[in-house]
Amino acid sequence: MVKLVEIDEADYDSDSQYTTDSESSLSVHENVDSDFEDDYMDESLLERIAALKDIVPIEQRHAVSRLASQVAYWGDFGMRLMGKLSWVVTTSALLVVLPLAYETDKDKMMAQWESEQGGAQGQ
Repeated sequence: MVKLVEIDEADYDSDSQYTTDSESSLSVHENVDSDFEDDYMDESLLERIAALKDIVPIEQRHAVSRLASQVAYWGDFGMRLMGKLSWVVTTSALLVVLPLAYETDKDKMMAQWESEQGGAQGQ
């Protein structure tokens, strides 16, 4: 059986040698400059990327922009070309292979029917 005992706050030693989680986080945040923290938290990802233009020279920015544009253009061109080629190959295969498969099956059925007729006449 468990016995519950009520502890008065007056008896509790508030100056203990251990720190709580809230006290620990307070001591860490006191060491950090609050202005820097506020600026860091208020800055969006877009603002951070926009700030990179001051770091990267304009020639490199234009080179990266041209490269990204060319990659996007050739990627789009390649995807469109592959789509058109796959359409042509698929429709051509259906127009050629489907009738060929039908005729092959028909010839096979005719050969089977002839062999059955030959066997029936031989009896």
